[in-house]
Amino acid sequence: MLTDELKPWFEIAKPHEDICKGRLSEAVFAANIWAVAQGTAPEIYLDPETFFSKTYITGGLRNVMKRVGASLSGEAEAGDRIFSLQTSFGGGKTHTLVALWHLAKHADKIRKSADCAAVREVMGESLPSKVKGVAVFTNQTCDATQGRDAPEGVHTRTLWGELALQLGGKELYKKIQTNDEARTAPQGIFVEILKQASPCLILLDEIADYCVVAAGVEVGTGTLADQTISFAQQLTEAAQQVPGVAIVATLPASALEVSSSDKGQDILVRLEKRFGRMSADIKPVADEEIYQVVRRRLFEDLGDPAEHKRAADAYSKLYDQHRNEVPAEATKAAYRDRIIGAYPFHPTLIDALYLRWGSHADFQRTRGVLRLLASVVGDLWKRRKNATQTQPLIQPCHLSWTIDALNASLTRLWGAPYEAVVAQDVIGEKANASLLDDERGGDYPIERITQGIASAILLGSFGGQGEKAGYTTKDLKLAVSRPGLNWSYTDGALLTFEERSFYLHPASAGSLGKRYWFGTKPTLAKLIVQYRQQFASNDFDEEIVEGLQEQVSGISTSPATWRVIVNPEANLPEQKSLTLLIMPPTCSFSENGKGPTLIASPVEKRLLEISQKCGTKERIYKNTLLFLLPSPRGLTRLRNAFREIVVLETIKRDYSSQLDEEQRGELKSKFDSAKKSVGESLCAAYTQMAKVEGQRVEVTALPVTRPNLTEHLREAWKHVVEEEEWVLRKVGTVTLQKAGVLVTEGSMRVRDAVECFLRLTDKPMIASRDAVLTGLSQACREKLVGIGRGMDSSKLQKKWCGEEVMLDPNEDGVWIIPPFEKEATPEKRDDSSTTSATTTTAVTSDGEKRADSTSATIGKEIKTIRISGDVPVENWSDIFRSFVSPSARMDLKELKLGIEFVLTAKTEKPLNPDDPVIKGFVESARQLGLDLRFNDDQN
Repeated sequence: MLTDELKPWFEIAKPHEDICKGRLSEAVFAANIWAVAQGTAPEIYLDPETFFSKTYITGGLRNVMKRVGASLSGEAEAGDRIFSLQTSFGGGKTHTLVALWHLAKHADKIRKSADCAAVREVMGESLPSKVKGVAVFTNQTCDATQGRDAPEGVHTRTLWGELALQLGGKELYKKIQTNDEARTAPQGIFVEILKQASPCLILLDEIADYCVVAAGVEVGTGTLADQTISFAQQLTEAAQQVPGVAIVATLPASALEVSSSDKGQDILVRLEKRFGRMSADIKPVADEEIYQVVRRRLFEDLGDPAEHKRAADAYSKLYDQHRNEVPAEATKAAYRDRIIGAYPFHPTLIDALYLRWGSHADFQRTRGVLRLLASVVGDLWKRRKNATQTQPLIQPCHLSWTIDALNASLTRLWGAPYEAVVAQDVIGEKANASLLDDERGGDYPIERITQGIASAILLGSFGGQGEKAGYTTKDLKLAVSRPGLNWSYTDGALLTFEERSFYLHPASAGSLGKRYWFGTKPTLAKLIVQYRQQFASNDFDEEIVEGLQEQVSGISTSPATWRVIVNPEANLPEQKSLTLLIMPPTCSFSENGKGPTLIASPVEKRLLEISQKCGTKERIYKNTLLFLLPSPRGLTRLRNAFREIVVLETIKRDYSSQLDEEQRGELKSKFDSAKKSVGESLCAAYTQMAKVEGQRVEVTALPVTRPNLTEHLREAWKHVVEEEEWVLRKVGTVTLQKAGVLVTEGSMRVRDAVECFLRLTDKPMIASRDAVLTGLSQACREKLVGIGRGMDSSKLQKKWCGEEVMLDPNEDGVWIIPPFEKEATPEKRDDSSTTSATTTTAVTSDGEKRADSTSATIGKEIKTIRISGDVPVENWSDIFRSFVSPSARMDLKELKLGIEFVLTAKTEKPLNPDDPVIKGFVESARQLGLDLRFNDDQN
């Protein structure tokens, strides 16, 4: 919040009463010299004291008043008594005419009134003492076609008729009546009229507009416009000849203010030539004087100047502390003086309206700025007691675009579509700026941080060309930052607003940062928001499963020995080795106050069902399944990530041809970022490992997540093996003893010992069958058990105890027996040891024995071994015992196993595809990546 020393502007300055009470009419700012002459204008223009008390006398006005005063006093030279005021709409021309009107009509009052002291100071001895007449002619004075019925009982038809009547009544009018009735410009007659009326003041306003209409009235072979322009030259030449006559005419700065036609351009050029020949062009309001004009007109009391300086010092100090983040001019002493001169406004607010908006042909510069700022001041004053924004000065961030005057000017000047811009992005409960402030909380809604940024950007969106369009990041810091407010708020809010706004257009501005402006064409962000809403109800569960399957298929290496299956079905086949089941999004996990438990009983039931059942049959291998589950919070982020992918893909499909190059580049960048986010979100969502122990589910959370699924699963493996010890790479002798496989009497098949770790969930999980075999081999070496081989444990062909033994988990004739002491046996001589070749005996499929000499291979390198042939079903276990298991333990470059499995049904008993067994075949083939076909079809 602000320091105690820096007060809000409304505690120091007080607006004029009409502004405070909200009864200010816009007509007050539209000066009309004809209405003043007729006595029908607002009081502020009719009373000289009120008028001058609210008028800041600019350098231009001072110059005109002194020179006109000198002209009326007969002190000026002939060439200095004709003036043309040529500025854009609202540039102060008509206001100057009103000041001159009072100077000529109410000189006596000006001499005495305290409110007119500034005028007396300006005029000095040049204040006219007596003026016979003041004539006013505007485009409203006399209709070009019908003329005017004057109160004097005269019907005038022309400019010269009106001037003669107003300067000398019927007497002077009669001298020119014929010309007036014929609508023909007098030639040389007007010198006499001016001599009788002198000293006099002639004020001509909007004369170009009058001539455009007069061009439609035929006079002889020409038009009334031609006659009027001709008279302008006659009038200036006559005034040159008569002392004490002053003529002040206003001309628009551009033909666009008259008419967009060639006729309007021609009229303006011709008038400029007539008045320009002898006129002294004067600019009523210089750009640097607009601050004083606004302050004087809108405020009754500006308060203590010391407070103005205090505010300026605070802002200057703020800008100096962040000199690299604001325009260079803001850190100079001259800018501090500008702040003082503009108080209680910040210079950026007045500059934006006067210079940027003032560049529009239909914006009445000084008048328009006054009108809009009066509405802003009135609105802030009315809401001051409930205001939460700090307001040491009135800045662009304090504008409320719901104010009628602001909103009307916005749509009139820049287009009705900006109403949608205001509603969607700038102000209102549902506007993006308001929503962002509410979401951030804290100072953001109190200080209306994002709303202030949006208001400022909208103000600065107009009046620039090319690289000047909009506000730069540094410009925005001037428009929204204020002492006592966290400087970084602007950066954070602007970054988020750029992402969320519908109509905000950012572009690079080099060293100035970015340049921002609002346009009526929806931005890419708008399209993204629209499509997000379109896909808001989608859960993207199918896409998540497909994404998991795609990433799992891409995993090439892993330290884990588990198989990975995504989204297992209820009829998941038996898994005879460790298997990680990555569950679908419907199996999300959460925590309650008692620690990790499954929050939804259907999820727990599903895990137990998969663990215990293979379809309708009881599962045998129950202790081989681990589960990886998503958390609700992570799942929300994951779904949003998939939603973003779908949104961007849809925009590319629907709008790619309509996007410009920059937008297409932005779309690609967002898409690449979204794809990366999907990968990260998959890992961040799946953070819970589960296993079944008996009739309950145990869950553990992964301590960290990784950026891709390969590394994430490595982390999961490390967690369950090294930290939780759910999975054993080697089963130690203590575990074997607890499992009851270290027999002290009787015997147990080694294969059965391995199977008990795979089947029973009260046993630890094993990384592979070798984990048990290695433990048994160690137990044999340590003489805790013996190992025997034979088809029957009572008839063992060989026994081991106290020595290393290689075990095959698929061999049936290997037994665990109680430990024993090995008997010494006489050493036998191997008579064949000296032979150069060995002979082995193999049993062929037909039962015959054949001798196979291996002598041919001795001494040669073996590069490849390929084994093929047909094997009877009953001998398939021998394939694994004899070839596969030994090969898997060898240090090989590659081991390939193929399969060709053909089932042929009986003719009278075809197979049913709905048979649970057949469904199990389909699911197993899918998980193993095998090609399964029915009836040799291609599907």
